[in-house]
Amino acid sequence: MSSSLAIFLGGYPHPVRELFLKTRFLLEQELPNSQQELDIAAKMLAFSYGPGYKGMICVLLPSQKGVKLSFSKGAEFSNKHGLLEGTGKKTRYVELSDHLLKKPELIELIRNAKVFHDMTSGF
Repeated sequence: MSSSLAIFLGGYPHPVRELFLKTRFLLEQELPNSQQELDIAAKMLAFSYGPGYKGMICVLLPSQKGVKLSFSKGAEFSNKHGLLEGTGKKTRYVELSDHLLKKPELIELIRNAKVFHDMTSGF
């Protein structure tokens, strides 16, 4: 873990830090060669395959109570498993838990986000 990420996570409770790091590891496995950009001001870690919002797949958002995985184009995704929450014009998020990280439905959602990105981003 980089020192900037360690400092960033330092202000969050231990369970939140652990869930964040487990999810980061999962995303690194499911989004190979993705770029990670830590935005301390926005309190998020973005995963992308190109510059700007157009290249972004998802972001990890820690809070004092938990971690959300927000998909930048999530409003366009199927929500057949009922994991996605939110009412934003473009984004949808998943409220994470250790239990959810082990569910194939979450893996499927992440993989589908990558496929959707590849089909629509123009990169």
